[in-house]
Amino acid sequence: MKKSFVVIALTLSVLAFMSVSCKHDKKDKDYPEPVSWSPEPGEGGTVPYAILPSYLDSTVCQYFTVYQGEDPIIIEQGQFVSHPHVLIHSTIADDTVHIYNDRYIAFFGNGELIDFYGKQWDDSKQEYYNEAYRRLYVIGTGEDFTCYYLTEGYPNGMYAKQSTIFSGKWDESYGGLKDFQVAVILLETSGNPNLAPVNSFRVLGDGDGLAQDTAWIGSKRAAFEDMTVSHEDAFSMFRVR
Repeated sequence: MKKSFVVIALTLSVLAFMSVSCKHDKKDKDYPEPVSWSPEPGEGGTVPYAILPSYLDSTVCQYFTVYQGEDPIIIEQGQFVSHPHVLIHSTIADDTVHIYNDRYIAFFGNGELIDFYGKQWDDSKQEYYNEAYRRLYVIGTGEDFTCYYLTEGYPNGMYAKQSTIFSGKWDESYGGLKDFQVAVILLETSGNPNLAPVNSFRVLGDGDGLAQDTAWIGSKRAAFEDMTVSHEDAFSMFRVR
């Protein structure tokens, strides 16, 4: 009887511990890490609606070139730097910054899906902001390509969503990415007062039209295996407060 009591007591203790642990885990995971992914292209090799909604298409494409098609160049690997990295267009009021820190980008893949790596110096934190996104779809025709990804997260504990699109011309003879551009579009904020209005976007690119070849990333694993991206960092492009 005494032995049974001990067993029951131990069992209850374990269950109590598990209950506390689960509650603690749930609290910690209320806002999981930001998630980035690449939806499948639309029919005929078009940018999907989730990335560039039709109601924004004509507006964004006044300043940003989207290459479409189902026969893009095969991107095996390439490392580049956009310098000077300049603002081409912004819908955000009083957006006075026109020259940004150099944008480093790298692509590794074989076919219609590639891995993307990036970094850019963060003046406020005095360190590089690193990115690594797996399996991005590539569309386009010939040397003209576009790739993209969607980011979802909870800055200030409020759901937000944005898309990022890269485009350019890939040819080894250029010595880099010709006509390199990147567009970032804010698609959802849940009314977050610290972010710009929904449907805000920025278009940036290389100021001299060529993102030069540069071997900036040594080992992919060593550079990014411990990388974590906060919700605030993931949406810093649109922070207004």
